[in-house]
Amino acid sequence: MDTIREQKLEALKTAEEYLEKLIPTMEEVISEIKGDMKEDTVDYLLQVIDGFNFMIETYNVTRDIVNDPEPLINDDELEKTVGNLSDGFSRKDYPYIADELANDIIPFLKVFKEAAAKKTV
Repeated sequence: MDTIREQKLEALKTAEEYLEKLIPTMEEVISEIKGDMKEDTVDYLLQVIDGFNFMIETYNVTRDIVNDPEPLINDDELEKTVGNLSDGFSRKDYPYIADELANDIIPFLKVFKEAAAKKTV
């Protein structure tokens, strides 16, 4: 049977592969929001947010490995960012949401992807 650490490393490998697709997709939806929103842009955004939530769940399970030996992700800042994103959704303020994604969420995802890649070599 796998150890918990092996399961976490497997989750990180999955996250790394998933983030290869999620980050460019998130960048694309940001462009749509900041440019010409299409009829399905909000639905597209919601799908991207589902993917982001999956990555948050994965990070929460693997944070001990990701932040070892040094902290790479500030959990307080991440929590604040998620709260800001939630506030933007409650106001349906899509330009604000796009800014949160671009300025805070994507940088988190890139750090998480790099950390996952280093841990699963």
